[in-house]
Amino acid sequence: MKLVRMLSLAAVAAVAAMAFVGTSSAFAEKGVLLCEKLELECKTPWKDTVEGEITKPVTVTGNAVSPKLLSSIGTVECEKSEAVLSILQLKLAELQLAHLLKLTFTGNCHLGKTECKVTVGSTGGVSITHGVNPLEWIGIPVELEGKNTEATVTCGALINCTYIGGAETETVATNSETGQATLTATKAPLKKTKGLCPSVSEWDATYKDEMAGLWLES
Repeated sequence: MKLVRMLSLAAVAAVAAMAFVGTSSAFAEKGVLLCEKLELECKTPWKDTVEGEITKPVTVTGNAVSPKLLSSIGTVECEKSEAVLSILQLKLAELQLAHLLKLTFTGNCHLGKTECKVTVGSTGGVSITHGVNPLEWIGIPVELEGKNTEATVTCGALINCTYIGGAETETVATNSETGQATLTATKAPLKKTKGLCPSVSEWDATYKDEMAGLWLES
């Protein structure tokens, strides 16, 4: 079995919307389990579990530099983004569930010379399943407590669009052999819900995990 160090959204979005993420098949015969140590076979489950059930929330944080909204009328770019996730399920399962506690886009947000603002309204959940290869994990946006993650991008009179996560929007968490973990959205299509929106909108960002010692086993 292989391990990958957990990200904050989304596996950090949530999830790391723009914690917007997409679909992938889970490996049902193996499942996903949080592990406290880097072991070929997880013999040390996360410390706050009793018989596979969570006893204390696990919070992880990820930060991205220069997250972008790639659109048909230009690129909206901010200086940074932060995503904070709380892991809600720690038992061995096909997927792990997380609540996106916080998502921000700050700094000099702009489209060319036009000032922009990214406002996150509600935040929902993120499910985490195994990806295509042993060192890959996929985040999927889910409704949690009746809420989806929703973000509005405003750039003068050019853009005033609200987005939520869609099944077509994918973020991939990967872990190198040396232990460097990242969560990446690469030209991930965004779901437009209302407002003045570009014909094409894609999310492009890379989040780095700030919590060491938390691993996902498959």
